[in-house]
Amino acid sequence: MDEFLGKKYALKKSDNFEEYLVFIGKNYFQRKAAISLSQENWLTRDETGAYTFHFHSPFASSSVTFISGEEVEETRADGVKVKALITIEDNKMIHIQTEENGRISKHERVFSPDSMTAITTFTTVYGAEKTATRHYVLVK
Repeated sequence: MDEFLGKKYALKKSDNFEEYLVFIGKNYFQRKAAISLSQENWLTRDETGAYTFHFHSPFASSSVTFISGEEVEETRADGVKVKALITIEDNKMIHIQTEENGRISKHERVFSPDSMTAITTFTTVYGAEKTATRHYVLVK
C-alpha cells in the first residue's frame, strides 16, 4: 500500500450510489446534495504505523485513523457514529462500518497507480445484496 500513500483521488463517476444513500437513511435533498459533491480521498500513515483515510468535499469532510485489523469508532461525513473495522491487504482497503441500528456497509477500495475504485456492498430491507461503485482518478 506504500506506493499509494498521500496520493489524492478525485471522484469521477458513481454507479448506484443513490440507492446506497437510501439504505443509510438519507432523505431526497440529502441524497441529491451528496451525489452532486465533488470530493477527494487519500490515505496517509504516521510514524507509529497508524493509517488515516481522508474524505474531503466543499461541504463535508471526515477522516478515520486506524490500525489495520483493529476496530475503531468513526464519525462519517454525515455525522453518524459507526464502529469501523478497516484492514489493508496489498492494494485494497476493506472498510466495514456498523451503525448502532445494526446496518452494515462494506467499502472495498482498490488502489492503482492512476485510479481508485470504491465498491460498497449493502443488504436491503428485503434481503437483497446490492453494490454501489464509485470511480476516482489520481489528481496528485
